[in-house]
Amino acid sequence: MATRSRTRKSSISRASTPLSANSTSSSKAPSTSSSSTSLSSMALVNEKSGKPLLDTYGNEFELPDFTIKQIRDAIPAHCYKSSTLRSLSYVARDLALVSSNFYAFKFHIIPALAEYHPAARFAAWGVYSFLQGLFCTGLWVLAHECGHGAFSPSKTVNDLVGWVLHSSLLVPFWSWKISHGKHHKATGHLERDMVFVPKSREEYSRRYAGGIGHDIAELTEETPIATLVHLIGQQLLGWPLYLINNVTGHPYHERQSEGRGIGKRNGWFGGVNHFDPRSPLYENRDAKWILLSDVGIAVAMYFLYQAVQIWGLANVAIWYFCPYLWVNHWLGKFLPLHHQIYSSVSGGYDRLTDVSH
Repeated sequence: MATRSRTRKSSISRASTPLSANSTSSSKAPSTSSSSTSLSSMALVNEKSGKPLLDTYGNEFELPDFTIKQIRDAIPAHCYKSSTLRSLSYVARDLALVSSNFYAFKFHIIPALAEYHPAARFAAWGVYSFLQGLFCTGLWVLAHECGHGAFSPSKTVNDLVGWVLHSSLLVPFWSWKISHGKHHKATGHLERDMVFVPKSREEYSRRYAGGIGHDIAELTEETPIATLVHLIGQQLLGWPLYLINNVTGHPYHERQSEGRGIGKRNGWFGGVNHFDPRSPLYENRDAKWILLSDVGIAVAMYFLYQAVQIWGLANVAIWYFCPYLWVNHWLGKFLPLHHQIYSSVSGGYDRLTDVSH
């Protein structure tokens, strides 16, 4: 089938913007800028090959001609102001939704289906877990804002609320907060970003170098069954595997300035995770915060253990773990979408690095 050629320029470079009257330019060469954070000050040529940078569609990529400061200045001032009272009202709202949803299904909807076929109750619990997953994802996002310091002007409130909410969802709050902060400082950097780092052609080749493994990967990677298996794994287990194994994180741990990454690697028992104070994701000064994060997880798991002892594993699995998987699903859905764009650039990795979202 013939493919239709695309000659349009990357949309990011063509769209008009209120940030600057000079934000679009007919010239393919970027204009100079005195700002070290200017997007236009980055080279448009792959220094290794001498060829222009191309987007996913094969079109020449043009960087927008405005600075990070101009982007920040275009955001209304009130957007930078947080209110503890309003933020706590959102927590109260989501907790009320979680509680009401559980109460409605446990004491009203499920008992009303007692005389029906078990499939009806199974379907009802499925609806419960879906709704509970939505509400708990809302709590996860509020804790995320605590990690950014955007929930409240008070650091104490941010840390306390974030620790409680994230621990209840089995997220190590400070461990994630620290690595997530590094992610925002290097978003899109192919060697320093902390998550969603794509494998280079060389890394992919090394992983499947020769043999039957390479042949199987080549033959199956785009088949419907392989795509489905990958999708299910990503949506249900991608988030916890990132915390445990640093899945999709960068592999350059030996560059850690304190030498904490020597001999460590991503993967099972590789020493790179969000729970070990010795992990190369952190510095020595972070150890106490990693341990406090672990304490929060331990407390949450203790309460879950006690719940299993009282109500049984099947009930706790329906009430808590099924919604937990839905939370993982939504994280696996909106986080990749938030961090990827189809017109992304290939090549010039050391230049196109420091634009944060």
